Amino acid sequence: MNTFKTEDFYLTAFLSAAGFPIIHFYRNTALTTFAFEENDKLLQLVREYYADNATVSPVRYGNSLKNLKCLIHSNHNGKSNTHNTNAV
Repeated sequence: MNTFKTEDFYLTAFLSAAGFPIIHFYRNTALTTFAFEENDKLLQLVREYYADNATVSPVRYGNSLKNLKCLIHSNHNGKSNTHNTNAV
């Protein structure tokens, strides 16, 4: 399985709100890296996101942001974590 990794918090929230579950995350000092299962649909959404041509429900996006903040702040020890459920 190929994984797509990103440190972009807002992209992660967007992908999560679009229905892609975070399969793994880990903290390295101040940054958190999130991993998703890579597929063509995910890569297309990433391209649309960076082209400012992507859409997602504002409520789902807001909830995803809140859930991601809880997820990162609950990881106080800095060790790797696996997160197999959608962050929304």
